[in-house]
Amino acid sequence: MFQKQRFILSVAVLATLLCSAVMLTASDNSLMSRKAQSLTLQQPALVGGTLLPAGTYKITHQMDGQTHIMIFKQVGGTAEVKAKCNLVPLDKKAAQDKQYFEEAKNQRVLIEMTFKGDTVTHVLQP
Repeated sequence: MFQKQRFILSVAVLATLLCSAVMLTASDNSLMSRKAQSLTLQQPALVGGTLLPAGTYKITHQMDGQTHIMIFKQVGGTAEVKAKCNLVPLDKKAAQDKQYFEEAKNQRVLIEMTFKGDTVTHVLQP
């Protein structure tokens, strides 16, 4: 009898842990869209320390533990770069896509991106 109660208790604890993990993952995913986005560079730009040529890029997201990585793949080309970024919460969902660039040493540098519908801004690490 005691073993049966112990088994039921163990199953309940495992179920609770599993539900907590699923809810935590769903909470993190709700901050940003998981669909691929796109970016068109009218001129070359540094992204995550790598110079990308002008063109259109498909952007996907990857999590490596707590590290968020954006992957830029050139559409119809071979350029590709992975850039680490920090997620900065917004007060409300973004109404439109936005990109912020800076000029450094005569080169455009992509600093941050916000995607329509997301509640975070992606601040790229150099």
